[in-house]
Amino acid sequence: MSAPTVNPVEVEELMGRLLSDLAAAAGLQMIHIGIRTGLWQAMAGAGPLTPAELSARSGVAEPYAREWLKHQAVSGYVDYDPPTERFQLPAAAAAVLADNTQSGLVAGFASMLASMATDNVLVEEAFRTGRGVGWHERSAAHWRGMDLATRAEVVPALVADWIPALGGMTDRLRAGAAVADVGCGYGAALIALAQTYPASSYTGFDYHDASIAQARKAAAAAGVADRLTFEVADATAYSGSGYDLVMFVDTFHDLGDPLGALRHARDAVAADGTVLLVEFNAADRLEDNANPMGRLLYASSALVCTPNAIAQGAHDPLGTAPGETRLTRIAHDAGFTRVRRLPVDALMNLIIELRP
Repeated sequence: MSAPTVNPVEVEELMGRLLSDLAAAAGLQMIHIGIRTGLWQAMAGAGPLTPAELSARSGVAEPYAREWLKHQAVSGYVDYDPPTERFQLPAAAAAVLADNTQSGLVAGFASMLASMATDNVLVEEAFRTGRGVGWHERSAAHWRGMDLATRAEVVPALVADWIPALGGMTDRLRAGAAVADVGCGYGAALIALAQTYPASSYTGFDYHDASIAQARKAAAAAGVADRLTFEVADATAYSGSGYDLVMFVDTFHDLGDPLGALRHARDAVAADGTVLLVEFNAADRLEDNANPMGRLLYASSALVCTPNAIAQGAHDPLGTAPGETRLTRIAHDAGFTRVRRLPVDALMNLIIELRP
């Protein structure tokens, strides 16, 4: 067979996409180091700055401040004025990157990506053998990174938007409800709810004992350990019944038996209770996910979530981007009669309410 003819224009376009990906990977690290060294905070509200002025404000050595500013300018995160050679942080960028909570999304993903230098040795072998890679096999930097991202992206929206969108749930929590979080990780979501609604009781479940240990420490530090407990348990076998609210916060797709987990939640929730399913905002069809979000989700699926589900016994893992239609079908199969996507503004997530 003769070799296929290669179109040089197509090769050039492909190399351009690869260069863009390389630049994005390096750019995330530059954004992250700006968070870690206080450069973003030093620019916030300061007006136009020279590299020397930013160096003085941040304590970062001037050569590094200068090159960091150049990178952020060509990346579009910092405004640059050529006549004065000064740099200024736009208000929108300051609201995200100079904010200690919001910047956690970048810090979290940067931490998780850095951990992959070690963890991907296991994933590469899993690609070849078909075995799983469990959460417990990941490095601590990955666990911490997920907690940072959760605190930045999920917790504020959960308290301000998602809980109020569940009919009557705010009043129940104020009066004193029972809440369970399945796959709670370091416990950030429950800690926030316990601080907001102190009359209620909360239990977090996770199979990962190291995460549970950290969650207990975090609850004690936040002063909510009197109403918040954490237990090591599987998603299909945790204790308790009559819960007013059972939550799966960005964890359902990671489970080895998602249908079994929803069936158990159906048994555990009160007859008039609610299951809150928070999943990533993916379309049902592959072709409709050809965008940056889809690229991130499918990469996360192959590198993290699918290996974790297989490690828990999944034979047909959901993946990180199952889509609303498939999630709805599983909920009905588990015995829920009312399934509703909440009409809330959530860039990265779709929020689904399940009722018996």
